[in-house]
Amino acid sequence: MGADLYAEEPVFRHWLQTGDRLLRDSHGFSVLDSFYGPECRPGEPFDRLEASHPALFLVQYALAKLVQHHGLRPDQLLGISLGEFTAMSLAGMLSFERALSGVATQPALYRQSCEPGGMVAVLGSAMVYGQSELLSRSSEIAGVSAEEHFVLAAPASALPSVEAELRARGLVHQRLPVPFAFHSRWIEPAGEVCKKAFSQYRLQSPYWPCWSSRGAGFVDPADADVLWRIVREPMNLRTTVEAVEARGGGLYLDLSPAGSVSALVRQVLSPQSPSRTLAVMSPFGGNVTRLRTVLAAAAERH
Repeated sequence: MGADLYAEEPVFRHWLQTGDRLLRDSHGFSVLDSFYGPECRPGEPFDRLEASHPALFLVQYALAKLVQHHGLRPDQLLGISLGEFTAMSLAGMLSFERALSGVATQPALYRQSCEPGGMVAVLGSAMVYGQSELLSRSSEIAGVSAEEHFVLAAPASALPSVEAELRARGLVHQRLPVPFAFHSRWIEPAGEVCKKAFSQYRLQSPYWPCWSSRGAGFVDPADADVLWRIVREPMNLRTTVEAVEARGGGLYLDLSPAGSVSALVRQVLSPQSPSRTLAVMSPFGGNVTRLRTVLAAAAERH
C-alpha cells in the first residue's frame, strides 16, 4: 500500500513509522513489515485483521497528513466504517495515539466474542435483498454505497449459499478480505466488550465537520456509544453523499488505499452536480504522479 509514496514522500513515511513504533511498543508487532516486508508481494490478499485494521488507519491518516502538508486543507471530513476512526482523529476528536490504539485493540475483541463471518460486495440494486428469501434469512445488508452497489454480511457458514444465490441471479460480487460480518447482527456479541474498551475515550469537538456514513449526519462527540456504532451499524454512503450534495457538494478526495471509494461516490453524483471526486492512491502504483495530479486539480478548483 503506497510503497512509492513511502519511498519518496517524507511526511507519508514519518506518520507510518510513527504509528509503527507505537504498535511495536504497545502490541509487539510491526505493521510496516506486514505490507512492506521482503516477503510481501503486490496483489496478495491482506486479510489478517490484526495487521490490516491498524494498517488501513495508518495509511489513510498518513495520506491525509501528506496532502495537508502540500497545502490542501479539508472543509469537511467523511468516514466510512474504519475510515470514521481516521476522520475523527484527523478532526481532532480523538488523538492519533488513542485512535490507533483503539483500532489495533479491536481484532482481539472480535475473535473472543464473534463467530467467523464475512462480507460480500455486490454490483446491483439492494432491492434484490428483499426479493430473495435466502438472502433475507441468511445475511444482512451491511451497507448501500450507490444505486448499483451494496454490501452483504453473513456468518461464515452461510457465505457459500449467499454467493450461490447471487450467482444464480446473475449478480457480480466479490468476497471482501475480512473474517467477520461487520455492520450486522453477527458482530453484536462483541458489543459489551467493545463499549467497555471504548469507554475510556472522550471525544472532543472537531476542527472540521465530520460526516458519518452511518446516518447521513455529523458525528456527535456527546454520543457515548459512537465508536461502537461505527462497527455495528450499516454503512450508507449513498444517502450520506446525497446529504453532502444537498449542502453544496465540493471536491471529494478519496484517501482509501485502493481508491475505490471515488468510483462509488461518482455513481451517486447526479450528472448536473458541479462536484468532482479524485483518488490519490491505487493498488497498481503510480501514486506519486497521481498525488501531483490531484494537488494540481485541487489548486485549479480553488
